[in-house]
Amino acid sequence: MIWIDVVNQPHVRFWRRFLRKFNVEALVTTREKGDLPQLANLFLGEWKPLVVGRWGKDKLDKLKAFSERVRELTFLLDEYEVELALSKGSTEQARVSFGLAIPLIVVNDNDLPPHVVTRLTFPLSKVAIVPECFSGPTYGETRRFRGVCEVAHVLDYLENPNKIEHERLGLEENEYIVIRPPPKSSHYLEEDGTFRRLIGKLLGETRLEGVILRREGGIELPRGEIYQGVVDGLDLISTAAGVISGGGTMIREAALLGIPSISLFPREEPCVTSELIAEGLIAKPRPENLVIAFKELQRKAESSVLKERANRYIEQVGDPVDLIYMTVNELLGNH
Repeated sequence: MIWIDVVNQPHVRFWRRFLRKFNVEALVTTREKGDLPQLANLFLGEWKPLVVGRWGKDKLDKLKAFSERVRELTFLLDEYEVELALSKGSTEQARVSFGLAIPLIVVNDNDLPPHVVTRLTFPLSKVAIVPECFSGPTYGETRRFRGVCEVAHVLDYLENPNKIEHERLGLEENEYIVIRPPPKSSHYLEEDGTFRRLIGKLLGETRLEGVILRREGGIELPRGEIYQGVVDGLDLISTAAGVISGGGTMIREAALLGIPSISLFPREEPCVTSELIAEGLIAKPRPENLVIAFKELQRKAESSVLKERANRYIEQVGDPVDLIYMTVNELLGNH
């Protein structure tokens, strides 16, 4: 049995793609972090994900949550015969796997300093899997795949593109912008409030509605009400006029769907976003050029240029979960 620990919302689709494509027997765990348990049940319900522990908000709370979760996972693993562990940077899984002598494969695509997650996971892993562009420290055996992890998310979505979430939320197709605030509680970022001011300017000048996917959970709709249910973010993105994000995953997902995508990430970009910027799929304009940049992307979307670029990129790089499956088989001796 393989143990997969899903510790962040963007990881849910990635691991569903892996599990669906290769139909492996898996123990799936997750943690309390915003709507993560609900998303895990929505997308990974057939694997019956177990909620173990929680996420910590500040440095002290993160350490407390880490120690609590390590203990809980250790007792849980005593009930299962796990041959191999897999995650996208679960520090708790790395510690438990090391302690129980379970081979660990770690996937990571964030090469921004201070490299907290890679320091705590890569040295304890059997194999680290990263994008070709990854420039952070790797410590031991490392394998690289072409492209970005979000290719797997988009391939998973395109198997069943519903295009229904905007209707459920009372939105008109191509009349709203999906807005994702910066991850202020992450270990690599602090944000000063500029994001909200820029979004207000863009909405005012384009006359589009803003739909905010809040970091703390829930969706802020244009009329100000908060929708607390779980939605398929990729489905909501697929019918949007554009996506503006202060983070990374959602902007890369939008770009790979051919949706106008602007990054307002308030520091240097991770390599994977920079790669899609270089491909002409994401714009990162100066604040004073935000509206101009967005309207230019809209024109490219209307002429299908963005969609064609996105499709070509996906075809060229392939599915990142293939390398993970090959590595799993090697470590388990399944040739």
